[in-house]
Amino acid sequence: MERRKSILFCVLFSFLIISSCSKEENIDESTSDEILTPISNDNAFLIPLGTQIIKDSLQFTMRLKDFDLEIDFNEIHSISLFFKDPSSNEMTPLTYIDLDRDYRIYYEGGSNLEEINYTIYIENAEGTDYFDSSFELKSLTIIGLNISKTRDIPAGTIDFRDFNQLVDYFDLDD
Repeated sequence: MERRKSILFCVLFSFLIISSCSKEENIDESTSDEILTPISNDNAFLIPLGTQIIKDSLQFTMRLKDFDLEIDFNEIHSISLFFKDPSSNEMTPLTYIDLDRDYRIYYEGGSNLEEINYTIYIENAEGTDYFDSSFELKSLTIIGLNISKTRDIPAGTIDFRDFNQLVDYFDLDD
């Protein structure tokens, strides 16, 4: 078990190192001091990526099969990214607009589990130009769900854009 944790830590650390921004002057750094440990079961997984500071965009690639997750990769239905919103201090879906603070965040990514490529963008709220300064994505986290489990959930039972409901419903607590 200790060996698995060490390997997992090395994989996570390597992931954070190989993350790269799409522009040379962009900032890309992890500011998290904690050891980030994925949580998984047959129905879902949660991978914490720590805090990332970006400017304009952040591009990263990860192979979920490199993590020691319990979920059947052929059954994954959706993958969502969340971060801790600085104004409310709550976990928020990454696709987000804050008109008061004049920014918009969104991401693009594929669903190939061999190699998931994501690009996270931060723009001004109108989406006409990149946001003017660097931005801290606190507690960036990925959640993936098993399609056979989500199929059986009655409509209105869970809000799939609510981080806390996903964590509670799919038992993704430490």
